[in-house]
Amino acid sequence: MNGGQDDTSEWPVHDRVVVWENEFFDAGYDVVERPDGERVNYYWIDPADVTVIVPVTDGEVVLVETYSPHLRGTILGCPAGAVELGERPEEAAARELREETGYSAGTLTEIETVQAEAWVRSECSAFVATDLQPGEQELDDGEYLTVQRVPIPDAIDAIRSFDAVHGVQLLPLLLAREDGLL
Repeated sequence: MNGGQDDTSEWPVHDRVVVWENEFFDAGYDVVERPDGERVNYYWIDPADVTVIVPVTDGEVVLVETYSPHLRGTILGCPAGAVELGERPEEAAARELREETGYSAGTLTEIETVQAEAWVRSECSAFVATDLQPGEQELDDGEYLTVQRVPIPDAIDAIRSFDAVHGVQLLPLLLAREDGLL
């Protein structure tokens, strides 16, 4: 988990307090001194880094549909998942693509690494996957995903048409389109 501190800035961190820990993330707050001298608690959660993949084949984007209890709705989005301990983001991207869709990527091109939310201390590395080879899904326990292939020009509208829109699922498509990768 990330949680790096920069106490040499104009906003020094005087204390880092972990309030809750579980297998998925730590949660807590930093005691930060603002430029005016006031000390304030800034709350955060610190999960594992994640990767999101934009798989492209035959003029289509391979997306996954699932119900998200967190967002309280069905979402359509790019395959995604946690970067496991000791794993590089591109390794996680290849693994998650294979597990969630059954496809293996011949080529993975990194798009961008972003912070998904200001208070969530994880990096989200996005990749475009091409030269796909089909295979069988290898879903983790508790994963219920349906694979959908959507024409590239319709992918963003398709994601936006569902109950909930998860920004981390949409952003890689937008960046890939902006970079001319779609």
